[in-house]
Amino acid sequence: MNVRILGISGTPIKDGNCDKMVQEALKAAAAAFEGVETEFITLADKKIAACVHCQWCIENRAPCKVKDDFHMVYEAMQRADGMILGGPTWDLTLAPPLLNLVSRTRESTFFHHRFRTLPAGALTLGWFGVGMEWATSVLYSLIQTLEMIPVAWSTAVASARAYGQRPDFLEHGVLDDAAGIIRTRYVGRRVAELARMIKYAREAGLELPRRPRKEKVFVKGVWREKE
Repeated sequence: MNVRILGISGTPIKDGNCDKMVQEALKAAAAAFEGVETEFITLADKKIAACVHCQWCIENRAPCKVKDDFHMVYEAMQRADGMILGGPTWDLTLAPPLLNLVSRTRESTFFHHRFRTLPAGALTLGWFGVGMEWATSVLYSLIQTLEMIPVAWSTAVASARAYGQRPDFLEHGVLDDAAGIIRTRYVGRRVAELARMIKYAREAGLELPRRPRKEKVFVKGVWREKE
C-alpha cells in the first residue's frame, strides 16, 4: 500500500537544524516500508501571514482569501496520509511559522475536517534542551486542532551554548545529538506505520460513518441550522 508522508519544517532558517531534523524523520519513514513516499516543505522561504480572524473563510466555507504561500502548503497537506511537523523552540515555546500556518486552516477545522484521523509526529529542537517540553505541547495542540492523531514526538539539542555557538561535539548541530536523532527516526517510522494502517482501514470502509449534517445558513455572522 502506498502512503504519502509530508514533513513540514516550521523554521525561518533554510537548510538549518530544523530542516535537517524533519528530513531525518522522513528518511526513516521512507525506509520503514515499501510504498512510502515522502514530501518535504520548509517554511523558511515561504510567506505565510498569520490569521487575523476576518471570518471570510468561515462565512464562505472556503480556504483563506489571503494570497500567499499558505495555499501551496495547504494543498500538499491535503495530499498527505500522515504528517511530521517540526519547529524550533524559541523563548520557551514553539517558533511562530507553524502557528501562522495552522491558524489559516480554520475552515477545515470548522467545516471540512480534511485531516481527520491522519497520524502526525512532532519534532522540536533547541539549545540546552530548555523549554522544549512546552514547544512539544504546542505542537500537540496544533496536531489536535487539525484533528490529526499525535503518535510520536522527539526533541533534540542543536547547540550546547547560547547565541548559536557550538562546541566541538556539536559540530554538525542537531545531527550530532545521537539520542535525539534516534528518537527522530522513530517518529518517522511510527508515522509511516500508522499511516498505512489507517489508510488500509479507511479503504476497507472501517471508519465510523459521519453523521448527516443539517443544512445551515449564515445569519448575523454565525452559521445556524436552517429551520
